[in-house]
Amino acid sequence: MSPHGRSRSVLPLVTCVAIVLAFQAVWCAAPRAEEKKSSCTLAFGLPEGTLLHYKDFAQTGQNYGGTDVSMNQTSEVDMSYAGEPDSTGNARVSLKFIKIKSSLVMGGQLQEWESPIKLEGADIRVFVSRAGKVVRFEPGRNIPGLRNVNDLRDAVDTWFVDLPDSTVAIGESWKREIVEGMKEGQEPEIKGEVVYTLKKIETRGNIEIAAVEGKGVLKMNSETPAGTLVADGKVDVKAQIAVPGGYIVELKQTVEIRGNTVAKDPLTDKETKRATAVTRYTEITLQK
Repeated sequence: MSPHGRSRSVLPLVTCVAIVLAFQAVWCAAPRAEEKKSSCTLAFGLPEGTLLHYKDFAQTGQNYGGTDVSMNQTSEVDMSYAGEPDSTGNARVSLKFIKIKSSLVMGGQLQEWESPIKLEGADIRVFVSRAGKVVRFEPGRNIPGLRNVNDLRDAVDTWFVDLPDSTVAIGESWKREIVEGMKEGQEPEIKGEVVYTLKKIETRGNIEIAAVEGKGVLKMNSETPAGTLVADGKVDVKAQIAVPGGYIVELKQTVEIRGNTVAKDPLTDKETKRATAVTRYTEITLQK
């Protein structure tokens, strides 16, 4: 075979190699899409100057002895940075309840209803650990209908999610023990645990968001105006948490309680049980 024949067969191969090398050089030089994160640090701490405006919807449905009652409440709340952390590192946060509207449905009839505690206009100072636990809180002024500061516990706890205060990978879990209403020598009124799992990390606008899901179980032996509620409960949480900051971007939470309310007639000492079912759904959305 002549030298010319060899050059004709090799030249296309050399050309192909040159094209491939050129393509690889361009691909390597081009900016690549940002790799998705596989872990993040989840801890609560509002940056200085933070002001967050939320809308909240809560619905509590109850069946007590065959009677259905549904209470609905919508509210607008501002959460803001309220100063440097205290001496133990707990964040200072202000919760201002701007607008609250409530209604009640009983026997299929819509009725006007207001909570006995008038939170509208209240400004509550809250101290929150890096793990998202409310350590203590202080109402800023007299709140009509409030007899005991601890009666605000549910209204305050709603705005925070339990966090691990550490770096977690997608698929990793952490646990929160629940112990409430502890009395000396007695079992707590409520006990249980919730296990949270980091599901994914994504960016929405200029906010990095951690999608967290939680599943929990409860045991209840709680005093109520109608008697002692002895029941089991389930908790389901789906939350989107800002990273960093640890504050709620969106929350959907359902608590289901099933059991009996046990009461004794003070005259006959006869014990009665009434089947009791309670479902509470809460939805919180960050507006800005």
